[in-house]
Amino acid sequence: MERDLIARALMNVLDVAHFYDYEKLKNDDLYEQLKAIIHSFTDNQEIAEKGYAVLDKNKAIIDKIVSNTNSYEEFQLLCEDLRTFKRQNGLLSH
Repeated sequence: MERDLIARALMNVLDVAHFYDYEKLKNDDLYEQLKAIIHSFTDNQEIAEKGYAVLDKNKAIIDKIVSNTNSYEEFQLLCEDLRTFKRQNGLLSH
């Protein structure tokens, strides 16, 4: 998949209110950018840690996205894990 499409889709899943910032998800620091977005959702450290755990679980997929070697199925797994995290922690308004 193209990085532009991946960046747009990830931003749509994570933070539709700031969709226009998707460009920052096209760089090699994707993991750190995703972590920063999750951090911006809440002041509750426990919820943030759950989000970081989702990223850690999917670190291999994130690394593949950065190196342009991921499959569509892998990308879908990451998106679904992020959606589940948001739903389970009451963050769907973001």
